[in-house]
Amino acid sequence: MIKRRNKNSERVRNVILVLLAVGVVIIFFNLDIMQKGESVFSRTATNKLNFKGDLKRKAYSKKEVSRIIKYIKRHNKVIDTMTVETSIQDSYKKITSKSPIVFEVHMIMQGGATISTPTRRTTRKELVAEVLAKVNKDIKAYNKLIKEGKKVKSLVNTM
Repeated sequence: MIKRRNKNSERVRNVILVLLAVGVVIIFFNLDIMQKGESVFSRTATNKLNFKGDLKRKAYSKKEVSRIIKYIKRHNKVIDTMTVETSIQDSYKKITSKSPIVFEVHMIMQGGATISTPTRRTTRKELVAEVLAKVNKDIKAYNKLIKEGKKVKSLVNTM
């Protein structure tokens, strides 16, 4: 009789432990742990950022790229893709922090709208800050239009 009680309690204990383990696994993989709009398990913001023109991704420091990606993460539900297109004024000259650069930013939004910035001039040192400032203005204008109930297909914010 004692052996039977031990077997029954051992089976119950094992079943409870298995159910507990399955529950923890289900919660872990279904719980969407968010970090400013992006799941910990996916790297969607990194895939949404593209570079075209004279400065490719390798030309930017990790800190610069992470600043842009952090911004995309904050607006992950709105931005589908973002392309930073740059051209260097003097392509034969070595790029320094004072090198003049012309840039444009093209974004495709989740709703299918496209946002483009007019061509802007800046220095290499200020490039990322200028890109983020311009994109921030464009996102605010886009969100304002959406809140007003307007259907946006394309937007060129010249402000």
